[in-house]
Amino acid sequence: MIRIIVLGDQSFWQDEALTAYEAQLPLGAMITTVVHVETTPPLYFVLIWAWAHVFGNGEVALRSVSMLAGVALVPISYLAARDLVSPRAGVFAAAFVTFNPFLIWYSQEARAYMLLAALCGASFLWFVRSRRDPSARNLVWWAVWSSLALMTHFFAGFLVAPEALWLLWVAGSRRAGAGLRVAGGAVGVVALVQVAMAPFALIDTGHGVGWIAHAPREVRLSQAISEWGVSILYRRTTVNQGLLGGAALLAIAAVLLMAGGDRRTRRGAAVAGSLAAFVWVAPLVLGLLGHDYFLSRNVIPAVVPFAVVLAAACAAPRSRAFGAALAVALVALFVYATIQVQTKSYLQRPDWRAVAHALGPATVPRAILAANGQTAIPLKIYLPHVSWVQPQSQEVRIGEIDVVGDIKRLPLRPIRIVLPKQQPVWYRPVASPVPSNVDVAGARLVDRFRVDNWIVARYMLYSQKGLSVKQLLALAPRYFRRTPAAMLVFFQPPGR
Repeated sequence: MIRIIVLGDQSFWQDEALTAYEAQLPLGAMITTVVHVETTPPLYFVLIWAWAHVFGNGEVALRSVSMLAGVALVPISYLAARDLVSPRAGVFAAAFVTFNPFLIWYSQEARAYMLLAALCGASFLWFVRSRRDPSARNLVWWAVWSSLALMTHFFAGFLVAPEALWLLWVAGSRRAGAGLRVAGGAVGVVALVQVAMAPFALIDTGHGVGWIAHAPREVRLSQAISEWGVSILYRRTTVNQGLLGGAALLAIAAVLLMAGGDRRTRRGAAVAGSLAAFVWVAPLVLGLLGHDYFLSRNVIPAVVPFAVVLAAACAAPRSRAFGAALAVALVALFVYATIQVQTKSYLQRPDWRAVAHALGPATVPRAILAANGQTAIPLKIYLPHVSWVQPQSQEVRIGEIDVVGDIKRLPLRPIRIVLPKQQPVWYRPVASPVPSNVDVAGARLVDRFRVDNWIVARYMLYSQKGLSVKQLLALAPRYFRRTPAAMLVFFQPPGR
């Protein structure tokens, strides 16, 4: 229910604003934009484009696809754990995905990750069924869900590929020629889909994913472990806390399975655990080879198999009391983190909707100078008549400059950064640049106010002047107390 009742409470953040922009384009222009800007295959964006043309492109409308996928994840997890382990394990798995704050967060986001989780969950469910009974029906359904998952995100391959090899091995070990042919056909179809999606990884000329590797690998691993447990609260944990917490949970689950699990429970946990581990470990290994894309949300294809592993441990027949205690503890942790995230504004997405409302409609042509660069892109969605793409060198006559600077949203712990061939250094996040509070040459300050964690200043030019984005970037030091390291500059014509 929490996935639904607060679906529109938070405004779009940077990536969601891009989704909203793409959803309002003509179909051909949308596909062209996705091909050159996004870093994933196109299924989600085609779906969201059609959805937006029926239900609109507001927060609730666009996020509804992820919300429905998040709801679907509950019965998928139950069925997968039931079929692989036991009905009791199915109940635990369903409870884990229902209350998990990480999954609730992405069920409220207009991006592809929750659809990816649901499709990969369905692929895993039909893999479980095909492994037990490699009938044409089961294998066809596995091929359908696996193909759709591969058309949604490249990381689906880390789940689908070992599933495919496993199914071929099962079919071959039974020495049934017809069964092997059916399995081979299903795997062949999925392989063709994967090949067809490969060009989307090569065509992307937009922002890419090189930024991921800028953070140390052990930091991202720790953050992924913590984020899967407490969502955005991971920002309050240290690297060691995340790694030790994950290791402790796996150790407890292993002890419960070894001490209290029967043969079916252990075997089911081993099947699910091996696939979940591959989804996590394979990207880490590729990172050592120079292709480092490991990130908490990218490994979301492992969420259903991992939930099944935990559910199997909690449902182990000879350690039910301890298993139930672990399940209660996990659900309590999930509920606590969910309440924190849903009730603390500094843990939520930046409220650019409130900033746009405070800026109001433009009465004269104006420029917006926003600190922290691309994070302010949602303003282009919420402010009327703003063009998403604006030339950098073309001059536009303006009579007003609005400056948006923010203060730090969340008190963060100091971060230890180790650079190659250098001593470790400690970096403590500081407040972002805020607007100046005095008149500047050629303009006077007419208003200065605070909106949540932003400070906004409005300057009226003494006479309208033609300026370009590049020129405004050069003038930025006049309007900020400290020049931002990154800034978003765009124009807004008058009108409601």
